[in-house]
Amino acid sequence: MKKHLIILLTSAVLFSGCGKSPDQLLESGLESKKNSEYQAAIQTFESLLTNHKSHPLALTANYEIARIYLDNLKEYSNGYNTLQNIVEKYGDTEIGENARKDLAHFPQWLMNQAETTRGAKDMTDAVNILEYLVLDFSSDEIAPKAQYLIGDIYNNDLRDFDKAISAYREVITNYQGSVQEPHAQFMVAYIYANVLNNIEKAQKEYQVFLDKYPGHELIPSVKFEMDYLGKDVNEIPTLKRITS
Repeated sequence: MKKHLIILLTSAVLFSGCGKSPDQLLESGLESKKNSEYQAAIQTFESLLTNHKSHPLALTANYEIARIYLDNLKEYSNGYNTLQNIVEKYGDTEIGENARKDLAHFPQWLMNQAETTRGAKDMTDAVNILEYLVLDFSSDEIAPKAQYLIGDIYNNDLRDFDKAISAYREVITNYQGSVQEPHAQFMVAYIYANVLNNIEKAQKEYQVFLDKYPGHELIPSVKFEMDYLGKDVNEIPTLKRITS
């Protein structure tokens, strides 16, 4: 019943748009967007597309739909697909060029969204954005950074250390040779050593680091960690002086 009601409402919006000019429809859609009535805005813009598909404002409406999906509804696949459709059909227009630029910077835009969302303390949404980025743009140069950031959020913000370790291992496995790979290996060992107090696993993971990345800048830190694994802070001369 609910599904039928939605279909009827959508049809009503589209039908009501038949008697309105493209300018009126665009203005109505923008007003709905301003009032955070995003589904109503999309339906109005779609009515413009359906009833005035040859009008120049139809392209503006199409781009508005894409931005609502991306900026307001966080439906990233729908937004990305809408941008692609604009480029394919209207690539030689100004809006088509804007859509092309949006697509070119899309992975970085997602990363920015995730970092902003993390700053707003919405960690679940931040992880969801990053997971979408890694899944759909796995070959992009920013993907290993995104995967590492997932581990960082689980480690520092959500304090879910098992998931943090799993996320860091994804970096090690899927992004070999990346800048983030040795740092991820270090963090796996560090969590075992300093959070989970699993000295045996920490020793093993630190040794993996030494074997795989012998010239890395973190080697001194790894050796320091291994020298004092399982020891109290008062047994570490350098730290003892700091805390005393």
